[in-house]
Amino acid sequence: METRKSSLLATLRADLEALLATNKELMFNERDFQVRVASWLSESGHYDDVDMEYAVPKEELAVRGVKIGEPSFPWNNDLSIDVVVEKDGEFAAVELKYATRPVDAKIDRFGEPMKTDCLIVKEQSANDIVMYNYWKDVRRVETLTRCYPKVKGGVALIVTNSAIYWKEPRPDAGYRAFSTCEGNTLRPGLLEWDKSIAASVLRSHPAFELSGTYPCRWTDTAVTARSAIGREKAPFRYLISMVEAS
Repeated sequence: METRKSSLLATLRADLEALLATNKELMFNERDFQVRVASWLSESGHYDDVDMEYAVPKEELAVRGVKIGEPSFPWNNDLSIDVVVEKDGEFAAVELKYATRPVDAKIDRFGEPMKTDCLIVKEQSANDIVMYNYWKDVRRVETLTRCYPKVKGGVALIVTNSAIYWKEPRPDAGYRAFSTCEGNTLRPGLLEWDKSIAASVLRSHPAFELSGTYPCRWTDTAVTARSAIGREKAPFRYLISMVEAS
């Protein structure tokens, strides 16, 4: 959202971008990413507290005015925020996604090089669902900023080595409304799947609203590993979306 910048959010963004610009070590999964982020933020000395898996019951959201089950917040479940930072009584939320394809990196196990040519890092399919969940994370942070005056906003951050996330989708792609492609901008309003999407997806991943405006700008990380399959040896890149309290 385009509002006066919080100093807490400015510090948070700078810290996250510093991690991604300097960390050359391959992360193996989303949990590894989450721990790395929480440790980096804790060691920065910029925060009074850093928590992981910060839970908020759905009942608490409801009594604070969230209309659960409606397009503004259609998910009937508790919130679990990946990382929450606190400074001087103000809070900010961090939601993380780590979407990967196998990479060509060489690694040691217990001090010895691997004797096999196993691909490192798992293949993650359902890219359209990951994109949906990324913007869902943005909406969750927007919701927290409305429910809690001390939450000054937060960050949604995705790191991936799959080029589909920053490439323009096909004209007939059913997930176009949720695309994270370079140069796309999501604006306030309802995000809906194309009707060609399977009914099961429409039921389990309902349309929802965003309040803010979020441009998609991708940046390379410092990790040197590249995708090991496919014609394009894609680098690890990241997209960061800032949510500001209005």
